[in-house]
Amino acid sequence: MNNQATVQSYLARVSNAIESEDGRTLASLLKLDDGHARDLQQVMRSVNSGVVETTVRRNLDDTWSEVVWCHLKVVKVVAVSDKQDRSRKYEGDSVQAAELQNSVAQTFHQVFASQTRWCLPVLYAVNGDLRMLSIEADEVLRTSGEKGGKLEEAARTMNKAFSYCVTDRFSAPDKSRKWGTYHIVNLLFKTYFRLTQTNLCASILRSLTAGDIPPLDRFPIADQLTFKYHVGVLAFYNEQYKKADEDLTFALRHCPRTRTGKKRSSARVERNRLLILNYLVPTRFILGILPHPSLLKKYPALQYLYGNFATAIRTGDIRLFDESLYHLQRDLIERGTYLTVERARALAARGLFKKVWLLHDGSSRIPMDQFQKALHLSGTDTSMEAVACMLANMIDKGYLKGYLSHEKQMVVTGKEPFPNVKSVPI
Repeated sequence: MNNQATVQSYLARVSNAIESEDGRTLASLLKLDDGHARDLQQVMRSVNSGVVETTVRRNLDDTWSEVVWCHLKVVKVVAVSDKQDRSRKYEGDSVQAAELQNSVAQTFHQVFASQTRWCLPVLYAVNGDLRMLSIEADEVLRTSGEKGGKLEEAARTMNKAFSYCVTDRFSAPDKSRKWGTYHIVNLLFKTYFRLTQTNLCASILRSLTAGDIPPLDRFPIADQLTFKYHVGVLAFYNEQYKKADEDLTFALRHCPRTRTGKKRSSARVERNRLLILNYLVPTRFILGILPHPSLLKKYPALQYLYGNFATAIRTGDIRLFDESLYHLQRDLIERGTYLTVERARALAARGLFKKVWLLHDGSSRIPMDQFQKALHLSGTDTSMEAVACMLANMIDKGYLKGYLSHEKQMVVTGKEPFPNVKSVPI
């Protein structure tokens, strides 16, 4: 098939998909990892761009011709980067591709504003490629010592896509663009998380509340679990641990299981489960729920990060907790869980102090210096003032029922002074 015939065949398929409102086919015809892109790379490299543009505009109406022509310009730029001879990759290609794909998305959004649900697969494809190319462009720019910013530009463009979904007030309910809301929200959340701009998620969540969106459980399960993961992590960051536990548990339960014989998909599934568990395990520390040893055995990365903390909380080993916190500080900070794990130290102290109470036969009056001695024997030398502060904090949090008699340097406990942590309000 010659170059002209290749272009004509492609445009005929595009035209048929638009006419029949076949969103899936049209999405593939505007997606960069589809076979058509490989076929058209040769054309875009060898044929004068003006000739191709004229052909596009002659075969498609003005509404769609600009979208398709912008897409073909991206195909031409990406083609250079995709050559097997990697030494011929130009550093500027990824940047130009991201800029052109931004134009594709912006142009398509203008068309999308007057379309219905059938066009959602195209929305996902165009914005998914925009995010991917923008990430690559920023990596290229940073490598060359320049400032990034392409992903931030992409986020602003994707926010428009979100607006066009959430504000659809005229389409029939079953054909509404609102059915694309959570998919685009998830793309935005992924982008904001990568940019470490999670504060921007709050305005998205407010818009969801005010947007008269169908219930979340009516959306595809993939959209549900991805959304629950992100709002669970946001709740984790805001120390809303019960909500974080609820949302992250939902995401974990609905995350696909490993598929035997499919190494690539299995690796992706395991990576996703680890992402969820990275926040769910420390969340449950705070709620008084320790990971089962079999879970830590299955995931060595979790064992490395949280195994010693679980042991320290279970046994009241303050020294093990502190040493682990010191050695794993950088890893925990990188994963965004350091502060929550540090907060769980109070649970290890609770376990140790409960042993002191048991050794005193459950007495309701225990000298404060007995808790200081216990800390010393566990390898942690602490002043009496610090011990009193630890006890006061435990009483304030509800981990210990009683009060401090500073005059007599005594802890006066109530009945059942160490309630189950699960019953303590967070």
